[in-house]
Amino acid sequence: MTMDRVHIVSWLLTRKCNLKCSYCRIVRNYKDIPEVYPPISNYHKNEMSTEMVLKGLEGFKNHNPDSFHILYGGEPLLRKDLPEIVQFCNINSINYTIITNNSDDVQPMIENLLTKVNHVVGLTSSVDPIIFDKTASGDRLEKSIAGLKKLIDFKGIIKDLVAEITVDNETLPFLFPLVEKLTELGINSDITFIDIAKSKYYDFSNVTDKNLLVKKSPEVREQLEKIIDAGLNVHMAETLLPKIYTDLPSDMDCEIEKNIHNLTVDADGSIRLCLRIRGVDTPEKINLGNLFSKDWTLNPRLKPMLIRDKLHYCRLCNWTCMRMSQMISSHSEMSSDLIHSERRK
Repeated sequence: MTMDRVHIVSWLLTRKCNLKCSYCRIVRNYKDIPEVYPPISNYHKNEMSTEMVLKGLEGFKNHNPDSFHILYGGEPLLRKDLPEIVQFCNINSINYTIITNNSDDVQPMIENLLTKVNHVVGLTSSVDPIIFDKTASGDRLEKSIAGLKKLIDFKGIIKDLVAEITVDNETLPFLFPLVEKLTELGINSDITFIDIAKSKYYDFSNVTDKNLLVKKSPEVREQLEKIIDAGLNVHMAETLLPKIYTDLPSDMDCEIEKNIHNLTVDADGSIRLCLRIRGVDTPEKINLGNLFSKDWTLNPRLKPMLIRDKLHYCRLCNWTCMRMSQMISSHSEMSSDLIHSERRK
């Protein structure tokens, strides 16, 4: 029997955000929001304390020293204690990346963070707000990487500067030239494909238009193979991109009921089913305070709750990080790939 071992932890450090992107429901109440406990509307008031975050990070470190942590929001830079959280990770050799929208309002906050810590292991900047803005004028590709260009001067402090790229049918033509340009700038790329909300319990993402989904086709396969053949700087390109292709349009089964390889911590410290779906049973009963047993294995009550939530609310997805942790659970030697150790020179 496979032992549950968490390889990737996604932290919704806050639901606050300076943007209100159309495809994201994490930061807003929405029509037909599911009745769950505690109510989602209270999240802005009931965020984890600094102490709770640090104790949680320490617990995951004891559970799996190689675990990788993704510091999400909302916008994580809006948390005043982010420098303390980052420094704790640095001191305790905890691998992480911070996912930020890197918009004009947030860039001074990033610079403030970089002045307060000796280094940042990973900083991942989304290019989605511009790419998804169909009303944007001018060169959308160039605009999407403008914020990343501003961070190049800090690459001595930022050990791994990454662009997060989400692809849909309309943005697919941008993919290769975007990754090629980022590679020229010395920036790595993470590639994923758009998901849709398959029930009201999917609060990330809010996309419901199935026409945006990228389906398997010779054209899509050719794009991904072209990226691999060109040797562009894409995270786990040779192993991950073919897997992502098999999951299109949005049909990945994470099989977390067999092995808990990935967990998501919500803004109040409760444990979600996953980043996409909050679930009902899991967050009501399991939180950072009771997640681990005395020997740092996972609370045995967690799995049956995850199984029930998955059965009732999951309709599959296309979440790249879940696919990565699933792969690592079968091939532990791939864990170093999470910090882009395979980056081409």
